[in-house]
Amino acid sequence: FTLPAQNNGMKHPLLAAAAANRLHGPTKKQRKATGGGGSRPAARAGMQLYLDFGQRSFGRQITCPECGLMYTEGEPNDEAGHRAHHERALRGAPMRECESESVACRLPDGSRICVVDVASAEPQLRRAREAATLMARDFGEFEFPPDYRAFLAIGADARLRGVAVAHPIRSAHRAMRVSDGSSGGGGSRDVVRCGEEAVPASCGVSHIWVLPAHRRRGLGSHLLDAVRRHMALAFEVGREGLAFCQPTEAGCALAASYVGEERLLVYASAEDASRDASDSATGKT
Repeated sequence: FTLPAQNNGMKHPLLAAAAANRLHGPTKKQRKATGGGGSRPAARAGMQLYLDFGQRSFGRQITCPECGLMYTEGEPNDEAGHRAHHERALRGAPMRECESESVACRLPDGSRICVVDVASAEPQLRRAREAATLMARDFGEFEFPPDYRAFLAIGADARLRGVAVAHPIRSAHRAMRVSDGSSGGGGSRDVVRCGEEAVPASCGVSHIWVLPAHRRRGLGSHLLDAVRRHMALAFEVGREGLAFCQPTEAGCALAASYVGEERLLVYASAEDASRDASDSATGKT
């Protein structure tokens, strides 16, 4: 069909309305009728939010060699999460000083060691959980033993530098170094095992960990000092009363240096040692 001619140079009403929409957008009445609140269309479920230009690394899962986190390259949320975790893993989790924390001691470099246990306020319990997340790279996932006390070394920069987790025990075993014959190149390495004879011990160190950038600076020994002085309320635990739960090679070197190779005590698991301590408290044998 043909549109009737218009007088006075005016466009046809339909064409005029279309032109107005292009210039000024839909009217308020039109937006209300169509259910739209603006000129931009609503995002659809499953809409691609980043562009794939065929790059080889796009969508590839990567494990960061420094912080150990696996993430998807090219995915904004994954990359942002990796940046945050990477900073915590290398520099330590931020932990600003607050009123609810219990400070065991302050070190000459401005660091402080705080104590967290099951009776601590929720902000301090969150700190312990954050510390466990960082420690998981070296130890794997773990749970704090019953009646634990966590000692958090926090630097002058308000970032976590190290952790020691301790709990009461009743006995442990002399450490025995044996060769496992598993090292490459025809050699072997020593591993630590529990001796058969049980000896008295009062404090078990289930985990001790220091941020890699702060190792071999004496922080591990400061943490063990805090454990001995603040684990028990009525007395200070002697070095001969410390025992270590399945220490790693580095942990064994620290423990032997701290208590002496001939006095190094170990135990099999935090669960068994905690059960022994509980049995001792109730008079069971």
